[in-house]
Amino acid sequence: MKVLIIISHPRTNSLTFSIAKHFQEGLQEQGHKATVLDLYREEFDPVLKEKDEPGWGNPVKTRATHVVESERKRLKRYDAYVFIFPIWWGGLPAILKGYIDRVFFYPSPSKFRADKVIWLGLAGDTEQEFTSGGHDTALKHQLIHGISKKMGIMSSETKFFFDTMDEDKKFDYEKTMEEAYQLGLSF
Repeated sequence: MKVLIIISHPRTNSLTFSIAKHFQEGLQEQGHKATVLDLYREEFDPVLKEKDEPGWGNPVKTRATHVVESERKRLKRYDAYVFIFPIWWGGLPAILKGYIDRVFFYPSPSKFRADKVIWLGLAGDTEQEFTSGGHDTALKHQLIHGISKKMGIMSSETKFFFDTMDEDKKFDYEKTMEEAYQLGLSF
């Protein structure tokens, strides 16, 4: 399977990138071909501008800009997508949200080629803090129903890693990296 790993973190020495590396190793061990799309290193502009916004009902406005069309073509080359990102303020980083807004925006193809998407989010909160406020339920609903299914991808999973700020010194780095590797291995 050809898998596109989309990472959105400003620092390459971050926990987000470590998880992505171990996940990718598991994928490759299983025989999958993985490619990384680093939104920050590609300097993707997340701002949806007028030229990419569709002209609702306007038959002249049928194509997005070259950047957006190129990204849509890239996505069509993969069987699955894995989004790996920090959870900021209970949601996606602006660059990832902007990528979704611009690239998956109407009049994008109603279905992408991918059969599967996994959302791997890193929360600074403990699991108790994150789930007690319902942030997990809201974010899962947005990712699965608000994005994945609207992209035409019915097989969608979420996995959150908690306590990544490690303020209470309970975060187990080795265990988390092994878990990321196993997620890739079982893909």
